[in-house]
Amino acid sequence: MQQSSARVPISETIVPDEIRDILLAHARPVRARKGHILIAAGLDAKDVFLVLEGRVQVTLLSPQGRETIIREIGPGQIFGELAAIDGEVRSANVTAVEPSHIAMLAGPTFLELIGSNDALARWIALHLTTQIRFLTARIYELSTMSVGSRLQCELMRLCIEHGIENDQAIIENAPTHADLAARIGTNRESVTRELGLLAEEAIVYQSGRRLHILSVGKLGTLVRRLAAHG
Repeated sequence: MQQSSARVPISETIVPDEIRDILLAHARPVRARKGHILIAAGLDAKDVFLVLEGRVQVTLLSPQGRETIIREIGPGQIFGELAAIDGEVRSANVTAVEPSHIAMLAGPTFLELIGSNDALARWIALHLTTQIRFLTARIYELSTMSVGSRLQCELMRLCIEHGIENDQAIIENAPTHADLAARIGTNRESVTRELGLLAEEAIVYQSGRRLHILSVGKLGTLVRRLAAHG
């Protein structure tokens, strides 16, 4: 039986306090306005970033100009570490989706810290393993699931990120239908249609940018049904 991606931890491991202190001792602060590009795919840059406040988005752009959202990264999470570790060019774009306060650490310094600090090295191994599991699950979704199924998994991820209480979740400033489409590899019209079907089943209700999951249990049942028949 193939597990649904909603069962895989979808937020990268938050940097533990002791690791955060090590990184901050060697970093400098950076302020990023909304829309500011922090990393561009293909550039030869090795800096590593730790988000202190705000949120950034990791995306890829196809030759035809279609954007795919890989994930979002929030406070307490790092990005840019892959190029620092393997020395290759940047593999994706990273853009601030809201005003953000970020700590930037030079790539060579980051590598020196990994080599000299066992706790940091162990945490980086866990961090990279989490990324691999998450991306493996995303590949499975995109390769085998229908648009509706992929949307259900994405909604469950959002519920977990924003918190569940009394079988409900409220997603403030929810992704637009176009953003959801970019996350699950489809178009805005398909997302709008599938959300409408979930609304008819009293699972979701949307008012402006607030998305209210009326029954996380019902949504979870749909996702578990996918896993059972995957």
